[in-house]
Amino acid sequence: MSLPCKATYDAIVVGAGPAGSHLGYLLARTGRRVALLDKQRFPRDKVCGGGLSRKSIALLDVDIAPVVHNWITGAFLTFQNRSTVIKDLHFGVGCTVLRDEFDQMLLTRACKAGAHFFGETRFLELHEHGAGITARTSRGEFTGRRLFAADGVGSAVRTKVFGRRLVSYVPVLEALVEVPDAALQRFGDRAVFDFGGMPKGYGWIFPKRDHLNVGIYSPFGGTALRQHLRGFIDRYPALRRPRRIEYRGCAIPLRNEAGVYERGPVVLLGDAAGLAESVFGEGIYFALKSAALAAQAESARDSGAHSVPYTQLLRHELLPELRAAKLLAEGLFTFQEFTFRHAVCNDRINQFFAGLITGDTGYRECLRKTVLAAPMWISRAAPSSNVVIA
Repeated sequence: MSLPCKATYDAIVVGAGPAGSHLGYLLARTGRRVALLDKQRFPRDKVCGGGLSRKSIALLDVDIAPVVHNWITGAFLTFQNRSTVIKDLHFGVGCTVLRDEFDQMLLTRACKAGAHFFGETRFLELHEHGAGITARTSRGEFTGRRLFAADGVGSAVRTKVFGRRLVSYVPVLEALVEVPDAALQRFGDRAVFDFGGMPKGYGWIFPKRDHLNVGIYSPFGGTALRQHLRGFIDRYPALRRPRRIEYRGCAIPLRNEAGVYERGPVVLLGDAAGLAESVFGEGIYFALKSAALAAQAESARDSGAHSVPYTQLLRHELLPELRAAKLLAEGLFTFQEFTFRHAVCNDRINQFFAGLITGDTGYRECLRKTVLAAPMWISRAAPSSNVVIA
């Protein structure tokens, strides 16, 4: 629990989750002096489904095996556990992790690269002066050239610098469900995606080492989430008599309403910037990718040649993908049962959506291919089984 150094930092990063720790690593390994701040002590618990996509893993030059709970090689695609398609692949589409372990791994990597971590350090205010800034915190003042806000959906930096209404979000409810080993083994290395898990949304079941992470999400938001989650759980025999169940809520930031991602020396990353996609509600990939783009922009900025601003990189690489994801989600969840029977059950279409997780398909490409194939999949329902999952 060290006090802030008197030196001026090249970068002050607020928030030590995936976006902040990844950026801290990328900047520190190039010799930049980085202060990495977080209001909590690490390791810390984090509400999250804990599904890590293969495309997210590909952004990290680190062996994540020590924090992997299960490698996921397939999925049960279902509608209210009545009609089911089993989707298996010959490789892992991703894995499940606990966020306290995963985030600690990224933070440790950043610190080994040279970043200075200050836990239990709450951001309070920002002051600009000349070519620099000073961040006032609960641990004292940090002076630097640039500040990167990676402090999540409720970002204190965003509120202070950009205002309260920049990012809109939807609520999510999950449950940590401890079940007998026999019930846990029924899921094996497959995740469950239930496209009738809640109105205009889906439910998931992600297997961990010793429990199941179960949750519901809709890109349209929703109310009575506890009721919908209980109804979702009741459809699965393996979940009906848990040893223990813990409910936890969070929010998914789906939109940056004004399209503002930086102002002067302050840059927004990941959830703080409203960078989560609408189909699955995934934010980790976009947090990591926004950190990579911010590091790229910093390198170009310092070199002085062919400098490309961070916002321009976002507009070129990430924002079109997020807009396509929004259109896909609206089409997928507005008429849930129809799109499940006609699109999700169609092997060609669900292969497109699997590619979103592996990184083999982008959201724009998936949207284009789904629309082009519409005459085929709309005209007839694809077959599914009546097998009850677990």
